[in-house]
Amino acid sequence: MPDPDLPENTIVISNEHKLNKTTMRTLLTLLFLCTLLCNAQQKLIGNYIGHNYKTTKNRSFINNQLLFLSGTDTLHLNVKVPFDIKCTEIANFGIYYNCHLKQDSLYTIDLKKICLNDIPQIHNSYYRTNTVFDKEDCSKFIEIEKDTDYEYKGNYGMYVDIENVLYQITGVSPDAECFLH
Repeated sequence: MPDPDLPENTIVISNEHKLNKTTMRTLLTLLFLCTLLCNAQQKLIGNYIGHNYKTTKNRSFINNQLLFLSGTDTLHLNVKVPFDIKCTEIANFGIYYNCHLKQDSLYTIDLKKICLNDIPQIHNSYYRTNTVFDKEDCSKFIEIEKDTDYEYKGNYGMYVDIENVLYQITGVSPDAECFLH
């Protein structure tokens, strides 16, 4: 039975704590947003040990697979970069803003999970031509076979994938050890 001394929209948590419904909704909304925003950013922390070039399902792109050692695990960060098959030239300007990592250095790479629509339409993106994205989680994809003509148009080192999940690099630390070209 409601307490006649309390306003109609009051929720009683305990005898000492009483909140009105508006305050309770505001607190729950803030909690939800905080949880959502806290999970939106991820960090890759590891010792950079080198890279490998691997083929992709498009002859005009190559996968520059960056390798990081984190404890006993090897982490693979995949950067799909244009590849000119006619002159066997790989357009590799590093990650983030033209950052070439120094081998045997510890890095923290800030990552934000994104969807394909977050990559500007003007970019010639491997993810646009050679992937099918999951309907429930737009950052997850499977690769498909499709060749396109070579074209360098975009900031390729900004967008990476780890285990078929698409990310945008939002920071590299320390950036003093990067070789900017």
